[in-house]
Amino acid sequence: MEFYQFIKSKRQTLVAFLMFFLVIGGTFTFVQTFKYSTKSQLLVIQEGSGGVDPFAVSRSVEYLSTLFSKIVYSNSFFNLVLNSKYNIDKSYFDGDSTEQMKIWKKTVSAKSVENSGIINISIYHPSGYQAKQIATAVNDVLINQNANYQGIGTSVKVTIIDEPIVSNYPDQPSLSVNFSLIVALSFIFGFMYIYVFPEEKYNIYIFGKRKKKVRAVNYDFAKTAPSVDAEKHQNMDRDDYEHTNLTGYSYDPEKSASIKNILK
Repeated sequence: MEFYQFIKSKRQTLVAFLMFFLVIGGTFTFVQTFKYSTKSQLLVIQEGSGGVDPFAVSRSVEYLSTLFSKIVYSNSFFNLVLNSKYNIDKSYFDGDSTEQMKIWKKTVSAKSVENSGIINISIYHPSGYQAKQIATAVNDVLINQNANYQGIGTSVKVTIIDEPIVSNYPDQPSLSVNFSLIVALSFIFGFMYIYVFPEEKYNIYIFGKRKKKVRAVNYDFAKTAPSVDAEKHQNMDRDDYEHTNLTGYSYDPEKSASIKNILK
């Protein structure tokens, strides 16, 4: 219960950290170029392996799939893709060889699936059409020109398992991943802040400091004070008037006079 009350008292501080990270993370996210993606799968097969140890064949296929997934990032492979028969916008890879390779490595992603001979190919591009053209060219080079990168010859075959499919919307950068990371970081740093600085003077107020409710008791002295007739008030002396105000008793001039005679 005490922990809940503590967190409740620090909620504006936590919200302030969330808003701060949303601004920073949102700015970083939206300054990036949004890209469509295409994903496809290829399978590496080694033919003519009858009578050969299946384990040795699987190891060979796994080696080739890993090799091809790394070859995809090479300059020679990039040139084969760029000069293929497909309609690829070469101006997108503008600049010298170094700049072209930087862009290419951000465009293509190739990963081999362990112990399977499967290669996952992903392409990212601001244009969905261009992403599809590049993905098709990459698959074509791996299928028809893989002999450039392996010494086994024609016994190695690469076939398509899944054709390139273009995403319906830009999915890089990933908004869901970025937003989850922003929320996680904001709460981590927010809780660290309130743990290190638990005092109220370190609280961050973004909606204004909430004032504590204090029950006020208003006394209407005009209503509670005893009423004194104006005419009698003129005839009473100062002591009688003060006595009336302090004790709350009404002033009677006859009684007051008789009391004074007795005291004499």
